[in-house]
Amino acid sequence: MDGIIRTEISPQEARAWLADVIKRERAKIEKLQFLRRFDSLDPLDDLRQDEAARDAWAYLARSGLNAEAPEGASDLLRSTIDLYRRDLASDSRRRIVAREFQDLTGRPASSAFEVVTLMSLLISGKRAAWAGNDTALEPIEALADDLAAQTPSDLLGPEPHCAAPNFPPENAARTPSVVSQPAQDPALDPSLDGVIERLITMKREEGIEEKTLRQYRSFGDLFTLLTGITDIRRVRQADATAFRAALLKIPKSWGKSPKDRTATRDEVMARAAALPADQVGLSTGTINRHLDHLGQVATWAADEGFLIDPRLDPSKLRRKETVRESEKKDAFTPLQLEALFQNPVWTGSATEYFQTRPGKTIYRNGIYWCPLIGAVTGARREEIAGLSPEDIIEVDGIPCISIRETEQRRVKTLSSCRTVPIHVRLIELGFLDHVTKMKRAGHPDLFPDLREPKSGKHGKKLGRRMRQIIDDTLGADGAALSFHSFRHYVQNALEHAAIDDKIIRDIVGHEGRDIHEKTYHKPTPPNLMRPAIDALPLWV
Repeated sequence: MDGIIRTEISPQEARAWLADVIKRERAKIEKLQFLRRFDSLDPLDDLRQDEAARDAWAYLARSGLNAEAPEGASDLLRSTIDLYRRDLASDSRRRIVAREFQDLTGRPASSAFEVVTLMSLLISGKRAAWAGNDTALEPIEALADDLAAQTPSDLLGPEPHCAAPNFPPENAARTPSVVSQPAQDPALDPSLDGVIERLITMKREEGIEEKTLRQYRSFGDLFTLLTGITDIRRVRQADATAFRAALLKIPKSWGKSPKDRTATRDEVMARAAALPADQVGLSTGTINRHLDHLGQVATWAADEGFLIDPRLDPSKLRRKETVRESEKKDAFTPLQLEALFQNPVWTGSATEYFQTRPGKTIYRNGIYWCPLIGAVTGARREEIAGLSPEDIIEVDGIPCISIRETEQRRVKTLSSCRTVPIHVRLIELGFLDHVTKMKRAGHPDLFPDLREPKSGKHGKKLGRRMRQIIDDTLGADGAALSFHSFRHYVQNALEHAAIDDKIIRDIVGHEGRDIHEKTYHKPTPPNLMRPAIDALPLWV
């Protein structure tokens, strides 16, 4: 700052002018943030405008008025830089600056060089003010939190140090009225990725399946991509609101292509802009899941001792479902299943490779057995496709399928672990003979033809082949059906047959409805399950 002494503006005047610029710009940002709480129609667009203003002032301070816009800059940033340039180069702006300096110091800026110096300080001041635009309201919020902590409760009365009748003596033992924030381990990483990885470690120990754990990482990547925030301590409710708004504007298919992992926010939005409207915007369920993950990550970080904004509550932003849960996914009807099992897979195929083409041979492999098992157990695709020969057991003389977490396969939840009797028709078709054959061959998989050679996963190939079978058999009528539709069919069929609700939940692997059932309900024994399962028709 002392280098400015070579101009006609003194160091004291320069400091006063710079401080005034910063103060006025911060006041403008603060007012803008207050108004947005009530008037904002598009928080995401507001966030983009703020980012453009911040980056534009930083660029002008670094490169000057006449430098080319930075390579790769968005159209919004380019237009913002151009707008500021035109304003700073105008005679009207120079006159305003000279007048404001005179109002501040009591003397006019008497030379062109003085005005240029003031303009340069103006740019530096605005850059500094916008550099912290996202924390403009933090001093106010911090003060509000302090005042709230000091305000006595109407219910509990004043703090113990406020004298009041009938209070215990001053030297009496007291229970603290404020619970302190847990101490933060200085070695813990506050980044969103770091918090998520520690949360995943805890949930993995609880037996949560890997698919669910991957969703936490997917959420973290998407949140950072759309908001630019990497530190959990910086997340505010406005960021959560902007995140939800952005989820309605990205392609429905986001995350399915490897290119999505390296795409920028502008690239994602540009791709969405080129898509039809019905291919843009995540589903209500997916949006709510991402918001739930944000809430869980923030809670976990707070438990670790990080100071999380107490106003952050993503649950308030959950979108209301427009359809009932039962209407989200279709279930097979009995007529559709009867038609499905007339496919060449079960009546005779040309070859094992072209198993859906008519022929004379029935190939009893994973493609043959898994849909049949799904239709009489309601088990999930991965639960069936990932079976090993050792998972076929006998309980009290009844052949059963044991669905447990193994090296081959994880289960969705603890309630998913169960033992289900094998349908009598499956036994008649030779399922137990297939099990014996795989054991003698030493196969670790009951359905080795379903294992993906690279990933080692079992369910994806089954899903693709099931899609082909449904399309070939049912055409457009099967568009909303998938392997998971067997699960919905079994649950509906058992409910319509008036099977006890607890037995149904034990067959399909659902949790109890309340804490009593979750804690004290014992699994239904196979001999009580078997009549319900054998009553399910199998059209093969």
